[in-house]
Amino acid sequence: MSVDLVGTDVGTAFGELFSLVKEVVRTVAVFRDELVKIASTLDSIVPIMEDINEFNKRLDRKDMGQIQALINGATDLVRKCSKIKAFNWYKRYTHSKKLTEFDAKLAREFQLSVPLMGMRNTVEILGEVMELREEFREYRSSQANDGALQSGLGASGNLVVPEAPDFIIGSELEASLRKLKGQLLEEGMSVIVVTAPGGCGKTTLLAKLCHDMDIKGKFNNNIMFIRVSKKLNLTDIVQKMIQHKNFRVPTIETEDLAVHYLQQLLEKIGQNPVLLVLDDVWTESKSFLDKFVFKKIKDYKIVVTSRYEFPDVSFVHHLNPLNNGEALELFRRSVTVDNRSMVVPDDDLVEQVVNRCKGLPLALTVVAKSLQGKDRSFWETKLLDWSEGRSLLRSDTDILDCLRKSLDDLDGDSSIKERFMDLSSFPEDRKIPATALIDMWVELYKLDFNGIRAVSDLHKLVYRNLADLVITRRDLSDDEDRSYSSHYVMQHDLLRDLAIMDCKQGEVEKRKRLFLDLTGNNFPDWWSEQKQPTLGARLVSISTDGTFSTHWPNLQLPEAEALVLNFEINSQTKTYALPEFIEKADKLKALIVTNYSFFLAELHNFHVIGSNLRRMRLERVTVPLLSMGKLRLHNLQKISFFMCDIGRASTSNDAKISDAMPNLVELDIDYCNDLVTLPDGICEIKPLRKLSITNCHNFSELPEQIGQSAALEVVRLNSCTDLSLLPDSIGTLQKLISLNISDCLNLSALPHQIGQLVNLKRINMKGCLRLSELPRSIVKLRNLRKVVCDKEKEVLWGPLKSSLNVLNIIASEEEASLDWLRD
Repeated sequence: MSVDLVGTDVGTAFGELFSLVKEVVRTVAVFRDELVKIASTLDSIVPIMEDINEFNKRLDRKDMGQIQALINGATDLVRKCSKIKAFNWYKRYTHSKKLTEFDAKLAREFQLSVPLMGMRNTVEILGEVMELREEFREYRSSQANDGALQSGLGASGNLVVPEAPDFIIGSELEASLRKLKGQLLEEGMSVIVVTAPGGCGKTTLLAKLCHDMDIKGKFNNNIMFIRVSKKLNLTDIVQKMIQHKNFRVPTIETEDLAVHYLQQLLEKIGQNPVLLVLDDVWTESKSFLDKFVFKKIKDYKIVVTSRYEFPDVSFVHHLNPLNNGEALELFRRSVTVDNRSMVVPDDDLVEQVVNRCKGLPLALTVVAKSLQGKDRSFWETKLLDWSEGRSLLRSDTDILDCLRKSLDDLDGDSSIKERFMDLSSFPEDRKIPATALIDMWVELYKLDFNGIRAVSDLHKLVYRNLADLVITRRDLSDDEDRSYSSHYVMQHDLLRDLAIMDCKQGEVEKRKRLFLDLTGNNFPDWWSEQKQPTLGARLVSISTDGTFSTHWPNLQLPEAEALVLNFEINSQTKTYALPEFIEKADKLKALIVTNYSFFLAELHNFHVIGSNLRRMRLERVTVPLLSMGKLRLHNLQKISFFMCDIGRASTSNDAKISDAMPNLVELDIDYCNDLVTLPDGICEIKPLRKLSITNCHNFSELPEQIGQSAALEVVRLNSCTDLSLLPDSIGTLQKLISLNISDCLNLSALPHQIGQLVNLKRINMKGCLRLSELPRSIVKLRNLRKVVCDKEKEVLWGPLKSSLNVLNIIASEEEASLDWLRD
């Protein structure tokens, strides 16, 4: 588009900038992505600049001076960028950031200075939303035949770099960081192994390195961080890598085919530098590591962390423990509370404790938390306990011994020790959904229905450094609504090993927990068709891999109250059958079924689920919601579907789902993109208090029958991008306390009947871009206490705010992020 703006200094400056940007985009590749975005922004401003040219006398000269200064500064910036060489990673990173900041500031300035810009921005954003939604539909449709669910969320994990700590302690770690950074900034293909005992901080070091601005500046979006663990699956990893780079994910049936697709991917993305981190590789996986080496790429780095050495790798970096001074510093930081100084025993006693940890960061932090707030006699007792064991930590066994002794005091807080042991129900190096833990703990330990105490216990584990909490997306309403769908737990593999070792003590029939990790069709000696023991475990976890194909032998579980089934599927069959022995587990109250494969699994044998079940969570499976009407889950109080296909019509005459689950209190449906509307039978479940349908991008209609759900207190519909309206009958929900419609991009109006929600206390409408007015009936919401909305929507609540002083309006100024549309 030509720019012909004359008659104003601003117009002339704007035209010069636009011409320069287009010229640099054509001739310089280094900042092409950023400049293309700026060109697009400038192009969208052209009509407004023409208005300025015509009506400039009406505009504030001060504002015009600010805009001209901004444009002139940008012109200088673009000229500088055009001279930066490709190999200057530091300047590439800093100037890329400046270009991005200018693009955002340009949009803000015009929005503030020119009233027309607000409407134009809204139209553009909506246009982008519609394009993204259409792109999402096409992308999902292209995967439908294979049954793939393209998302980096959930049990299958993603390749995003974990969060890095704000600081690291130790000259050894800092020196390692500098050395590794220098190696990564060099051009070429190389494999680097970082080796150290467990708990030395290998993963932390690599996370910190990947977040370094020079490293990010060089590798940009080509950084992939893969947690490998002992039980690796090359096919699954390659599929996630392909997905991570937004390419169509194929069905991969063999490792040879996986290597072929891996090389294809590397060829496609290898025009730019590539950094691949393989975290926690075991010594028997050396052949696995070799498959990632691909020398055709000009600048390709593979960094491996391992407890073991790989002799034939050229670059091996040994990460040593902290020295005494550094260990003392980390220990003192960890033993304090919220950075407040607290009384600890004398330095000699502290040094004795620290010396027992031998400079291992994991041991230091765990031991410090176990001693926090204790008196001198407790510290001395602990030292005596440790002195009876090994004095040096030369191996993982020694480290585990140290950790075990530091955890003995958890016996004084039995609830925390029990929760710590329970974390090992889930596979190594996987994100554990907090909602799964809550479901399990509520039933095992008879906690409150909403899981408030369960969440408190989880935070105690995190506080003691026995687990890490990862929050993938923050929502201002989550805590108030007791929704933790974006909360995940990670556990260090050494701590997991410790818990499993403790759980395996004693005869198998008498254990409180039974954790089985099956490879292929290999069952333990005590379990076969001929041996079918009666077990006393209250918590049972069974994990199977993609080669499992046999019939389940019978298992007697008369005391089991929680069953966790973790599985991977065969890429050809893509099915999973619930074990028949569930049918006789009469005390079973919580069932958690998780598919860790890339593709969805068709779930069979639902008939074995007994009527005593109270909670069920299903992840990455195909199970038509309507077909569940044939079940008899009369005690079921909560059911959760995460990344499932549940909208498929059933071929049989199904009974009403309200008959199958007449006492359901909470229904959670998240990232189930084949769901278009809610079956009418759901609305006939009288006790239903919580309804959560979130991130379901094809969900377009809440049925009119929703008004029958008179007990509803919480309704969450956030990020349902196809939802265009709420039914009038929503006004009959007299008990509704919280309504979340945030990021419902297509929602253009609220029903007049919303004013009838006399007990509504909270509403979140952030990101509802098409919602431009509110019904007058909002003045009747006399109990409303909190509104979350975008900054420009704050004025809509003026009529209610003026008469309701207690109303708290939280106006978000964050720019709308549409990345989640591509989940």
